[in-house]
Amino acid sequence: MDFAIDSEQLLQWMHSALLVIVVFVLLVWSWLFILRIIHQEDEKKRNELQRQWRRFLFECCANPKAELPERAQIKQLWQDTQAFLWFIQLWSLMHRYVRGDADDGLERLAEHIRLERQALELMRGQDVRTLIATAIAMGDLQKLSPATIKRLKELTQHSSSMVVLTALRALMRNDQTIAVPILLQLKRFVAPERLVTIAKECDSRYLIQQAQKILLETTAEHAVYLLTVLQGVNAPLSSSEAETLIRHFKSQPEATAQLIPLLDHPHHLPLIRRLTQSAELSIRVQATRMLGELARNKQDLERLWQLLQDSAWWVRYRAARGIFSHPEFSPDYLKEQLTELADPFARNMLMQVANEMNLEIIDA
Repeated sequence: MDFAIDSEQLLQWMHSALLVIVVFVLLVWSWLFILRIIHQEDEKKRNELQRQWRRFLFECCANPKAELPERAQIKQLWQDTQAFLWFIQLWSLMHRYVRGDADDGLERLAEHIRLERQALELMRGQDVRTLIATAIAMGDLQKLSPATIKRLKELTQHSSSMVVLTALRALMRNDQTIAVPILLQLKRFVAPERLVTIAKECDSRYLIQQAQKILLETTAEHAVYLLTVLQGVNAPLSSSEAETLIRHFKSQPEATAQLIPLLDHPHHLPLIRRLTQSAELSIRVQATRMLGELARNKQDLERLWQLLQDSAWWVRYRAARGIFSHPEFSPDYLKEQLTELADPFARNMLMQVANEMNLEIIDA
């Protein structure tokens, strides 16, 4: 009897539990259905908003005097942060492809909706993606306010390298006298190669003049970093500037070796010739390479022949390439020199480089 009662109670509990589960599932499905409807409505509104602002962008490009959005439409864009970020990214993207009147139309639209003001508000936050998007847009504006410039300068000290680079790019496009000193002082974590594109946007002579001041005051490690950037920019060094830096780096062979690729003009040849006699291997290697690229007279060809007999493999390699590339080189000259060349390592290097350059030589 007790067993029957217990079974009856158990069945009642099971029915109750099943009912609760069914109700719960129905509620969950109902809630998911409602969320889906809300999401679809939001998606519809977002698509309509994007269609509307895409139309404004294209109309302003096609006609600088096109009708501009009304205040209510601007307010709607401002209130939707994700929509505003989408808009400024498309606005910046279009700047890459338009010029003249079309560019003026984009600037007129940006001024009308107070793009800079709203972007600056977002830039005061810490979200990395937001900072990158707004900094990129600021780099495409023709003029920036002092408040925006101040914020961009602060962002060049950010922990994210992408934030640093986009903020620096915006500053460079606005005023190189502000951006160049910041670029030259960067020494923490940004790969120097990533600064090259930004550095190329400024006047190369101004860049090298400012860089020389920093190079004469900074550490050897930072000098090597900075010289790597200048190599990518192909910044022109005068003879006097080069001599000053070489004297300054006299006890810093790593910096001297990094400087030599910048000595790529014939007026640097006297300095290059001296550097090929350095006791430091890294300096001799770089100087020999530059001599091979710049040398034009017979005396430099003979100097390369002497360097071919250097004790260091890389010096011999650079000398051999320079010999074969020299305008005074000829098979007769090679044959004449080989009769007096007793160094087997020099001979082997000549044969190796000749094979690399698809040249045929007869070993005397």
